Amino acid sequence: MNWPNIPLNWPQRILLIVLGLAMLSVALALIRKRRLREEYGVLWVGTGLAILILVVIPGILGSLAEWLGMPQVVLMALVCAVFLAAIVLHYSVVLSRHAEHEKSLALELAILKDEIERLRTEIREAPPPMPEPKPRPPALRT
Repeated sequence: MNWPNIPLNWPQRILLIVLGLAMLSVALALIRKRRLREEYGVLWVGTGLAILILVVIPGILGSLAEWLGMPQVVLMALVCAVFLAAIVLHYSVVLSRHAEHEKSLALELAILKDEIERLRTEIREAPPPMPEPKPRPPALRT
C-alpha cells in the first residue's frame, strides 16, 4: 500500500529548525552551567538532533514509514510514544536509585542518633570526677 507523503512547507520547516536548534542550545547551556547533568542532557541533545535531521532530510521519515508500511503520522506518533516511554523509564530508574540512597541515609542517620544517645547516657551516668587536691600554702620562713 502506498501511503501519502506529508510534505513540509517552508514556514513549517523553519519553525521546526528553530525548535530543534533551541532545544539543542538550551540543553547545552544547562549542561554547561551544571544545571543539567550530562547523563540527562544526552536525551535532550539527541531529541534536538533528531528534530533537525528529520526536518533537514525529510525523506528519512518517508522512507522509514514506507519500509514499515505505515503512514508518516502513525510513525511520528509511535516515535513520540517511544520517546516518552524512554523518558519515563529513565526517570523511574533515577527515582529508584534515589530511593535506595535515601533508605541507606536514613539507616545511617538512625545509627548515628543511637550512638549520640548512648554517648549522652554514658556522660550522664559517669561518676563525678575526683576533686583536685588544694594546693598547700608555702611554708613561712622565720
